Amino acid sequence: MTPLQIGKFFEQFVTFLKAAFQGFFETVSSTLGFVITALKNTLMIDPRHLYASVLFGLVVAVVMAALARRCAGRRAGRKLLMSAFVLTALAFGGLESWRLASINRPMTPDIAAQMQEDYRALAQLLEAEPVDAPVALLRSAADALAAAPAASQDPAVTQAAKATTDALRRIENARRGDTERIYESLRSAVDALAGPAVAESGLLPADTLADLEAQALRLQALTAITPAKRLIRDLERLTEPKPMNRFINQRSYERLAEVLRASHACYTQADNAALRDASARALGQLRKLNPARLDWYAPALLTFVMVAIAWLVAGRGVAVFSLVGLILIFGMQLWEPTIESLALVLAATLFALLLGIPLGIAAARSRHVDQALRPFLDLMQTMPAFVYLIPAVIFFGLGEVPGAMATLIFSMPPAVRLTALGIRQVPQEIVEAAQAFGSTGSQMLFKAQLPIAMPTILAGVNQTIMLSLSMVVIAGMIGAGGLGSVVLGGITQMKLGLGFEGGLAVVILAIYLDRVTQAMGKKH
Repeated sequence: MTPLQIGKFFEQFVTFLKAAFQGFFETVSSTLGFVITALKNTLMIDPRHLYASVLFGLVVAVVMAALARRCAGRRAGRKLLMSAFVLTALAFGGLESWRLASINRPMTPDIAAQMQEDYRALAQLLEAEPVDAPVALLRSAADALAAAPAASQDPAVTQAAKATTDALRRIENARRGDTERIYESLRSAVDALAGPAVAESGLLPADTLADLEAQALRLQALTAITPAKRLIRDLERLTEPKPMNRFINQRSYERLAEVLRASHACYTQADNAALRDASARALGQLRKLNPARLDWYAPALLTFVMVAIAWLVAGRGVAVFSLVGLILIFGMQLWEPTIESLALVLAATLFALLLGIPLGIAAARSRHVDQALRPFLDLMQTMPAFVYLIPAVIFFGLGEVPGAMATLIFSMPPAVRLTALGIRQVPQEIVEAAQAFGSTGSQMLFKAQLPIAMPTILAGVNQTIMLSLSMVVIAGMIGAGGLGSVVLGGITQMKLGLGFEGGLAVVILAIYLDRVTQAMGKKH
């Protein structure tokens, strides 16, 4: 028996659609991509786009006006609300002006010359310091650990002795003046000797470990010479103003800041005033170049807005949960993936509602439309979630847009079904009363049916958002980014902790969206 080539026919059909409606798919891709990017930039208050600041400022002003109304109660009048809105907008505008001025503060040749002078002075002082490795201390530590009877040794102590011996060999083989290699070798030995097993064995005197720690700190301070000279060369090449926060990347900044802090700590302990002051000046100059010095700003403001919305809509308990959850997400350094997922959810939900609610209204008012839509809705709700990724990739490629499109299709059925259900459940007496007063079809819909059906429609909105979030996580498989990529990275790299953190962030975001949208439905 010849098998039915249904899959092959489907592939041919999809290929035909892609060729015949290429312009349509490109338009949809551009529109959806623009909305996702705009939402993401607005939620992150991207300083490169003025519209992000304007839109976020409007949201903050509206939220503050709502807070003023809640606090004032019955005394809240239009004048109070307008005052709160305008004052908040002005305050946010001033705050944004300060932020943009701080971020875009230029690195001028004069400032660069002063930095060169400070870093050159530090490099010269550090180069005058001897690069002496504590070989004798390391050898005595290795001998002390090796002196214990083999039968009574803890495996961790044996491992520490081996690490110390290996570090000693690498230091002896290092080139003269190779501070980086000497420090890394010494650091590995000190970390091994600082373990609890060595301390409990009593084989290593506490003074020896303290001396090794001090020597490691001194050698770490000397490793500042190379990055300091590299920064001096970059400063010498500066011929025209450049934004300070783009002068060096975050990785270079963190590495140089770490060794400068070590230098300051080392020579503060050693009571070397010249090197202590030079390190402090260099560290102060470096802070001006920090690419992430205002990275807290957007998360702090968005946290305030989300917590305020939770308090206004869902009450104090949800607001406290939102505050703790969002702080936890920021602490896990998952803020950016969380905002990417939130932007995808909002974009997919927006388009799902724009399509789903009108279709639900049409299905409620026409039996033929309802019968035509029902098979498609059944198919969309029963199809496995992963299957939606295939046509999304075929039509739109990889990235955020196909992820949002798959999410849109997957999450739209509840909006259609619950909108139709809510309108059908409007009491017949109300419909007849509206007809008796001569209401037109649109008047009956917007003034009678939709207001009464709103709780059911908002339940559909809640379900649409929840399905969107679940699909956005799955869409990480096709490069949609966000928390889905974090969870997928934890799975593929066998990093249990990373996957758990990504999953925890998804749970926090899901609970927030669920409680807020549920509360909106109950208030209606």
